[in-house]
Amino acid sequence: MRNLPKSFAGLLNMSYRFPKKGDRLLRKTDDWDTGVSFSSDGISRHVHIWDGYMSAGEALVEDCRRNPQERHFMVYPILFAYRHAIELAMKWILTMYGGYNANDIAHHDLWRLWKLCREVIGAAGDEEATDAVEKIVKEMHDLDKSALAFRYGIDRNNEPPKLPEGLYDPENIRDVMTGVGHFFDGTDGMLSDLAGARA
Repeated sequence: MRNLPKSFAGLLNMSYRFPKKGDRLLRKTDDWDTGVSFSSDGISRHVHIWDGYMSAGEALVEDCRRNPQERHFMVYPILFAYRHAIELAMKWILTMYGGYNANDIAHHDLWRLWKLCREVIGAAGDEEATDAVEKIVKEMHDLDKSALAFRYGIDRNNEPPKLPEGLYDPENIRDVMTGVGHFFDGTDGMLSDLAGARA
């Protein structure tokens, strides 16, 4: 221990939290200001998960801004969070307004989901915004066709997933995905209004 490089010596003085007897992942609390609960119905849960992953992507980009050294590690959970959020957004549109059930869309293929989603949105959506979102969905699909590239270091063939080389701007990712998130929120509201008008 005495011969550790200076860069490691500082680590010995850091406070580490190790597992201890009695640890449980879920511990009950009566504090409504800090406690969290799970949604009891599928509709609320889907919306909370969709919104949660969008918020998580945004929070992780913010962490990169505050701690730039984290950005090379955080890019994977950032992109996974956003990818999962748009998958859930499309599945919401298809389930709520397209008449699809969970078994019909039980896959992670963003491009297939988008093609169905575009049909459901139809002429009711803003064409320029819909075209822009289509390009982003296709870009995300091409980066990660099976929802594995941002989750694992190697794929099913024992190869690292192929991702583009070069430097990319995480704040641009957040900005673009904020727009995509707003598109799906607005589309949900628009389709809900149309469904209400037809009822």
